[in-house]
Formats: sequence, structure tokens, C-alpha cells
Amino acid sequence: MYAIRVLILSLVSIGVHSSYALPPSTFGEALASAGQLSNKLKETAAWKTFTGIARDSDSINSLVRIIPRTTMGFVRDVVSSFKRESRAIILTKNGALEGRLQQVKGGGSGSFYAFKGIRYGQAPVGERRFRAPLPEEPWKGIRSATREGSVCPHRNMILDNFKGNEDCLFLNVYSPELPIGEDSPQLPVMVWIHGGAFSFGSGNAFLYGPDYLVPNGVVLVTFNYRLGPLGFLSVGRDAPGNAGLKDQVLALRWVQENIAAFGGNPDDVTIFGQSAGSVSVQLLTLSPLSKGLFHKAIAQSGSVLNPWAIARDTKERAFKLAQLLGIRTNDTEELLEQLRRASPQKIVDAALKTLTAEDVRKSIGLPFVPSLENWTGEDASEEEPLIVEEPLELLKSGRYHHVPVIVGFNSHEAMLFMRRLRKDPNLLQTIDGDFERLIPLNLQLDRESDEGKEFAARMKRFYMGDRHVSNETVQEMMNLMSDVMFLHGITDYARLHASHNGLNSTWVYRFAYDGALGIYKRILGIDWPGACHGDELGYLFHFGVLNLRLDNTSPELQVMHKMTRMWSNFAKYGNPTPFGEDELLLGITWPSVIPNTMSELPYLEITGALERKNNPEAMRLQFWDEAFTKYNGNLL
Repeated sequence: MYAIRVLILSLVSIGVHSSYALPPSTFGEALASAGQLSNKLKETAAWKTFTGIARDSDSINSLVRIIPRTTMGFVRDVVSSFKRESRAIILTKNGALEGRLQQVKGGGSGSFYAFKGIRYGQAPVGERRFRAPLPEEPWKGIRSATREGSVCPHRNMILDNFKGNEDCLFLNVYSPELPIGEDSPQLPVMVWIHGGAFSFGSGNAFLYGPDYLVPNGVVLVTFNYRLGPLGFLSVGRDAPGNAGLKDQVLALRWVQENIAAFGGNPDDVTIFGQSAGSVSVQLLTLSPLSKGLFHKAIAQSGSVLNPWAIARDTKERAFKLAQLLGIRTNDTEELLEQLRRASPQKIVDAALKTLTAEDVRKSIGLPFVPSLENWTGEDASEEEPLIVEEPLELLKSGRYHHVPVIVGFNSHEAMLFMRRLRKDPNLLQTIDGDFERLIPLNLQLDRESDEGKEFAARMKRFYMGDRHVSNETVQEMMNLMSDVMFLHGITDYARLHASHNGLNSTWVYRFAYDGALGIYKRILGIDWPGACHGDELGYLFHFGVLNLRLDNTSPELQVMHKMTRMWSNFAKYGNPTPFGEDELLLGITWPSVIPNTMSELPYLEITGALERKNNPEAMRLQFWDEAFTKYNGNLL
């Protein structure tokens, strides 16, 4: 131990001026050098004072009072190496964090460093409820980052129970390699934005385990953001909307300021997300608030051009929420004052009740989602807005962040429709007698007009032929709802992005593999062939909720290896298949979108194999391309 004392004393005198962690392999060298010095020095009074503090303390955190913070990180790591090699200390902008070395699960081998439950924003409570978040304050000592933080308040989709805490702005960082001194691996960073209809979910490893992606040589960041009314209530003034998206921006700023300490490169950040997380990714590409915070983007099964992505009449919905909570007022300021006194659970539980019968008829099933912050007059807010213009207009004009993009969808996105059928057995009969309700809201056509009724009849003939909507035509209903709610907006986004960025800027996929890791429809108890909304996630993330033991040669793990290789290739090179046929695992060149054409859309078909194809769901998407051109004008 005398050698360690000498090492600490020498560090106190010279200081350490960088963010790093000390892996166990480096410890022996440091200890040997300290041992040589120990033969030349005597135990001084200063040392006795120093060690006395350590002995009298329950934690080595007390030493931070007398040692520079950067030096303390090294000291803490050295001492930890004696106790347990799996510990690691890093220094962020705000303070020191202790993480753990974690073994890869799910059929892989090796290990990575995990830092969990890192607070990136202050608790958005009290007057901060509904407002943009504030960054976390610096702290003294060493914070434990070995447990995930609280999730944001929501109702669990599966168990239908309330969970969460408003103090929820936490993130997790997983890295295969940490810096040592000035030597940093500068790894590409992938920041995951979880889905969940903007109303449920979290970034935690329950569904988003890092075990598949991180071994591909990337740093993975997952995080929580505010959900439902707490994240997306919008009335102007002190609640202008999009608080949950502004949480995402703050998390990305945290990455820029701190990820180098975890071995990541802040100049090489890829954002990726699924469903509501995919819409978030695209909104971040459109928002001036996120300029320079990322460099590539992957949007899975969701687009800002989908009819459910942007809320309208947000102020009316906020007052409806207040009425359900017994708040009677027409004043916005009083409304916010009363809502800030309500419990998170009451607010969350009342959210779905704000949906009216007319909302349901318009296929509005998500009451609190992103919105345009174009408030004026007495409703104007001092907050910097996330987005004020229509996404379609921004995309057409090219006034957004031009980064390489992957977009895609699953073969049976609307399989979730089966859940609605279980809850409402009469739904098919209702739709059959009122097909106008399926005309998408973003199609500029009056549903109740003669032209609207004629279009609804044509839409029904196209998908159903001469059959009624019934249990025998459930697959056709899935196709229709998949196209309206997902595919058309996703492919339109791809075409618009390619038109401004040229070849090798935009890639489209269709995921159609139906394997054991497609967990979503299994959790929901849906027994139907095809890849459901969310099923691709099991091939990117290890699901902690599952205890599947798959053989390394199983087709599921082969698909997983291909998916994670393409996604990590994109994060590294800005191209999912940079080596083309020469890459043994993939053996293919994923074709990019051809700019400025509506007639061709190259894409990658992902099943048990990878296949280059052209024009996904060609006849169905042509129907919608023609309809939108007729009623909304040309896309390109």
C-alpha cells in the first residue's frame, strides 16, 4: 500500500489534466512506477493527514476536497482496481462517474463498459413542468452510474399500469473502450431515441440492451425523455410544446460535451429511432435547435410526414385535459398553474380520455404528440422553438440539416391493428359502413364531400375488391393502414431527402424477417405471419425481458449480425455497405435512392438474406402517389 500512497502523492503534486479511465491492464504499470518512487520517499505528515481522511471516511469521495478533480478520477480508479477490476471511473464536464465492466449477453462474447442512470437534465418539476429542460449542475465527488434512472411518467402499454417519476432525465452510455490519458479511441457514437407513441417507454435495457450493437465498435447512448401531456402539452406562453423533444436536444448537447470521456467522438454522432423515435429523428433534422449535434440519422418505421406525427388544435386538447381533472377555467395562465399542481399520474391517466368520438373517426389515436410552435400575440413564448413551419414545406425547400439518412419500414406495420380489433369487435363493421374515416388527414380532401365519398369508394375497391370489411379481409385492412399510417410518408421523406442530397445520401429498407427475436407481436399475443411494427428491434437490441438461448448458428442471430453490421457501418462510414460484395458477412451493395424521380425507388429487402429490389409495395404506393399528387400537388 505504500507504493499506492506514493503514486497518489505524486499525482497530487503534478495533477492529471484529461478525461480518462484506467483499465485493469494499465494498473500494473502505474503501480510498478510508484513502487520505484516509494523506495526514495519517507512517510510525511502530509501523507498521514491524507490517509487519516481516507480512513475516517465511508467513501473515497472525501478526498475530492483536497485533490484536484482530474487527479481524483485517476486515484479513484487505482484504488478501485485493488477491490474489483470491473469498476471504471471517468470524468465528465460536470463531475466523476463510476461505471462497471459488463459481459455481453445474448449469444455474444466479450465485455463493454456500462454507465447507467446519468442525469443529463434537472428534474422538470414545479414551474419547470411543461417547459424546456435545464442542464444538470456540476457535482462533487464520484457519482455511481451502475443503475438505470427513473423512467418518465407513463402507462405501461403491456401491463396497463402507471409507472415513472418526473425526475427522469437520465441517460445510459455503453462503450467498448475507454480513453487512457490523452489516448482516446474516438469511436463513432450512436444515440438511440426510443419509440412508444410519444406516450410510453424509456431508454432502459429492458427493451434496448446494448449487447448487439456495442461489440461492433460503437459507443451507444440511450435516454429518457418526457412523454404524453408532460412532454407534449402545448398552449403557448410557458408551455409552448415539444418539451419532450427539447429533452432530446439537451441529451444531444450532453453527448457533444461529454462523450469523449467515454471513448466517443462528438464529431461523429448518429441519431436513430423507431416509431415515435423515428419521427423524433426526422424532426431533429428539421429543427434549428439541433444544428451541429449529429451527423447521420436512421429513421425506422415512422416519418414526420405520417398523419399522426404532428398534433393540431393543441390548446383545445389541453383545456379538455384540464376539464377531466376538474379544472374549470378559460385562462391559459390559470390552466398551467392548476395543471402544475396535479399529480403526474392523474395527468397521464386522463390523457387518452381527451380523445373524442370524432378524433377516433379521424384515426387520431395519439392525443399528445409534437406540434408547431408558431404561437403569436398573447400566446407567444420566450422559449426558443423546436419547429414552427410545416415539415413538408421545410423538406421541399431544403431548409434543414443535410446528413446521410437511412429510412425504412416493416412488412406488416399495421399488425397492431389486431389489438384494436380485440378491444372493439364491432370495429370492422363500423369501418365497412364508414370507409371515409380511413382517408388520411394529410390528404387535402374533404371527407364529407361527394368527391371525398367517391375517393373512399375507390380506395375500398382498390384494397378490398368487391368484399366487405370482415375477418376475411383483415390482411387487406393491415395493408391499407400500413400504407396510410407509415409507408407513404416514409417513402416520400426518402425521395425528398435524396432530391436535395443526391446519390449515396439516402437508403431505404423493408424488414420482412419473421423470427423468434421479433418480440412485439409476441408480447402482444398476435399470431399472424409477417414482421410487425417494432419487430426489427429484436435484431438491433438485446431484450432483457427475454431469456432466449439461441445457438450462434441460428438464423435469428445471423440476421442480427447483418443488421447490426449495417447500422454500425453507417455510423462509421456514412454508408451501410461501404465494402459492397467484398464484405463477407453482408456480400451486397445496398442501393441508394435515385434523386428526383417518382418512378424508381431502390431498396434493400431484409429477410433471412439481403436482396436488392426496386419499388416496395409498388401498386399500393403508386395508388397513394397519384392521390396525393392530385389533391396535394407534386411532391418533387
